[in-house]
Amino acid sequence: MDAYLNELSCFPLCTSKEEAREKAYKLASLLSETQRQGFGIVRCPDRGISDIHLCKDYTVADFCNENLRGEKEMLLLSMLRPPFFKPDSKEEKTYIENKFSIEVPNDQTGKKEKKDAYGLSAACLNNSIGQNLCSCEYWEYNKTYKVCQTNKKEKKTYDVFSFSNPEDYKSKHYIQWLVNTRDRKFYNCGISPKQKRCNLSSDHHGNKELREFAENSLFILPYITEVVTSIAYSPHCKSFVKNLQFDAKRIEIVLTWTDKGYGMVIQTTARNDIELYQMANELEKKFG
Repeated sequence: MDAYLNELSCFPLCTSKEEAREKAYKLASLLSETQRQGFGIVRCPDRGISDIHLCKDYTVADFCNENLRGEKEMLLLSMLRPPFFKPDSKEEKTYIENKFSIEVPNDQTGKKEKKDAYGLSAACLNNSIGQNLCSCEYWEYNKTYKVCQTNKKEKKTYDVFSFSNPEDYKSKHYIQWLVNTRDRKFYNCGISPKQKRCNLSSDHHGNKELREFAENSLFILPYITEVVTSIAYSPHCKSFVKNLQFDAKRIEIVLTWTDKGYGMVIQTTARNDIELYQMANELEKKFG
């Protein structure tokens, strides 16, 4: 999957080569984590790293040519590739037929002004994320940007993520983005609904309701293998999914329509945390 460089984050430019090198190495650290997250390429302007300015008359290409080719330099050389849009693609056609912009602070006055958003529009249209250079606090600390799409007939606004630091990938915003955008191909446990076990506490007063719900509504879902146990009453719980047990890949649920809030723990076939989030999301939509 491709990510997209936010070319607007090149500005303000550095005032010295020392600052420029620091900015370049910060970008390389970000790219290293971006690669670990499954993004093999970061798309950039048409002339590639020669178009990415660090300071006046000094680009990422100049930086790489001047420095020894270590791991970080190789990341900048290998991951940053043009163009933003695949030629003759529907995304390129949409970009040409519309104007995409975001409001950013003016470098001198600090007042917001509209600027064309090339890379962030590509991230938006390709349902991906952006990458920022740490040029100022605005680009370094903001994670979400409002991209405005306008034409003669309508105006739309989209939230687009664009990161500056490796730790940004640990944010709840990014996890939710993964939950919403990654394919949902849950592993099928291969157990028929009638053979799935419903293990409930022997003295739980809500056992009848819990068992009926499990057998009639939960066990038909192929990514649920069994009910592990019942849990304490949760009469004030407002959501169907109460909690996620990441190590065991289990989900705690509450029948919010019962007065006492009967609940239980279900075992899933989730292979990672993102799948567990996605399964919880599916259950909340179905029963919440």
